[in-house]
Amino acid sequence: MKKTLLVLAFMLVVTSSFGQCWKSAAVGYANITAIAADGTLWAWGKNSNGELGDGTNVLKNSPVQIGTANDWKEVFAGMDGIYAFNLAIKTDGTLWAWGSNNRGQLGDGTTTSRNYPMQIGTDTDWKTAAAGLNHSIAIKENGTLWGWGCSEHFVLIGFPSGPNVLVPEQISPDSDWVQASAHDRVTVAVKTNHTVWGWGWNRNNMLNAPAGATIAGDVQYPAQKVLGTNIQYTSTGNSSSYDVKTNGILANSGDPLDHNPFYVNVADVGNNTLGIIKPNGTLWFEGTVLGTTSQTSVALTQLGTANNWVSVSVGSQCAAALNSNGELWTWGSNFHGGLGIGVNSTASSSTVPVLVPCPNVLDIPQQDSKVALQLYPNPVQNTLHVVSDSPIDRLVIIDALGKELYNQTFNATAITIDSSQLGSGLYIVKVFSGTQQSQAKLIKN
Repeated sequence: MKKTLLVLAFMLVVTSSFGQCWKSAAVGYANITAIAADGTLWAWGKNSNGELGDGTNVLKNSPVQIGTANDWKEVFAGMDGIYAFNLAIKTDGTLWAWGSNNRGQLGDGTTTSRNYPMQIGTDTDWKTAAAGLNHSIAIKENGTLWGWGCSEHFVLIGFPSGPNVLVPEQISPDSDWVQASAHDRVTVAVKTNHTVWGWGWNRNNMLNAPAGATIAGDVQYPAQKVLGTNIQYTSTGNSSSYDVKTNGILANSGDPLDHNPFYVNVADVGNNTLGIIKPNGTLWFEGTVLGTTSQTSVALTQLGTANNWVSVSVGSQCAAALNSNGELWTWGSNFHGGLGIGVNSTASSSTVPVLVPCPNVLDIPQQDSKVALQLYPNPVQNTLHVVSDSPIDRLVIIDALGKELYNQTFNATAITIDSSQLGSGLYIVKVFSGTQQSQAKLIKN
């Protein structure tokens, strides 16, 4: 048996990139739905409510395509672990929904869950939306505000607290709404004059409502948040709400930070978590726990050194960020396969971002029938064993970006490689034996 040291040299760039194919992503509880650069829709992770939309209720640990349409514009994910669902808007302005429907949050007139996207109504003028715990909010091109699903805590304006609203209903007479965010029985929204308004469950005074607006802990009608002016957009989590001002200042409810400006390009709030992108393109994360992966500090911590991040989405068990190259990176718990790297286990969870390969990479068969190839352990940590039924003449390892990291010649049926220097993520291992070859996926923890 031979043993060799893996040298991480970027020797060759193959013609197709394995990771530069994504346009946007939305993170739910332990699932991620993403739109590829070609407009197709993909999803992976927990799927107990059909929240992946692939027609099943089976967990997927790598991206699976949802339908065949290639005109998806934007997707919005709810964050409840028991009743997860998604909303999406196509380029033609139609609205779609799938997943749990226990309180009518899909808006199809029923409380029947769906494991595939279905169009909601026939309108073609939907502009943006927000998925809460089990209620939905959407804004039309004319600036009107609509809602459906659970109405508890007056989260749906004008409806009695309690009964479900099963189809989209206009919930405000105003027509100057531009953006909204929803979470655990709370909604916040921004108007064209850059003021931010909130209503619903005012836990921890997260709505930062003015005196007299809160009754028994609930804000029953839209109340402008104190000091909520010059707001560009807003994001709310389960116990906190953040606003990004037109000058880039990040403002937390109750503490607008104006005396100690903190500037951001993008911010997203999850369950006790916050992800931001600073004006210099760096990625930062704050949170006590993300799934089963504990964070060592509640202070904002930079993730890596890259400075080309353009968007971030934070859920309950995992998070994702997209860079300007079209690469999608994930981190957090991978127990439900939310990282999208082809494996699901607590051991494969990651505190640092790992690359989600393009779907065509994950379609590579685990084993070519020409050469019987075995990799173990897989996922691997420090030592990789490669075993074949035929003598291996050459072994190649390629990373998820399509870069050849390792290329060595051998004459052995069993090889041991030190893989400790590999970063977390997906790799392709190729072996050549005479005129035959085989390849398999390798996951590095």
